[in-house]
Amino acid sequence: MPGMIGCPALKDYNTSKRYLREGGARMFQWGRLSRFKRYGGPWNDGQEIDYQWPATGFPIVRIRLGGMRGGRRKVAVGLIAIGDVAVGLIALGGVSVGVLAFGAVALGWVLGLGAVAVSSLAGGAVAIGELAAGAVAIGKYAMGAVAIGEQALGAVAIGKQVLGAVAVGETAYGGVAIGEHGFGILPFTADVFNFVKGLFD
Repeated sequence: MPGMIGCPALKDYNTSKRYLREGGARMFQWGRLSRFKRYGGPWNDGQEIDYQWPATGFPIVRIRLGGMRGGRRKVAVGLIAIGDVAVGLIALGGVSVGVLAFGAVALGWVLGLGAVAVSSLAGGAVAIGELAAGAVAIGKYAMGAVAIGEQALGAVAIGKQVLGAVAVGETAYGGVAIGEHGFGILPFTADVFNFVKGLFD
């Protein structure tokens, strides 16, 4: 349209189109992220990482990993510790020890999550604690495929008061119930035996 040739809005529109077409999206320059290679790069190359924040000798955050080439396990100690072996308020590692511990083997004071977890609150393939949940759970309150505790819930439950497909305890409820008290599809309890015995007295 002849009347639109000198229109400022049209010029701005054309400029914007040209800017995008010629690579205006290059504002996202991924090369700027290369600074993170100081931490990610060496480990990817199989070398170890040893990082402390905010300063060396005062590790609020300590990351110490031995890399992927094997060798000796590295121990990280800090308020927040990440390492092959981690010790801290919050610990994350192959073996972790802390108030909150996460790792293959987690030893926590309040919470532990790992393949093997030992803590007040424990969760893992094998969980041991005041309150434990896992494939194998052992604790005062236990829940798992195999649960052992004062109060237990599981496919196989063993304890004082238990509920499970197979329940063994002082008071047991389940498919197969074995104990002093309780009931099940197959009840092997003292109460049931005494009841049956009373029918013939």
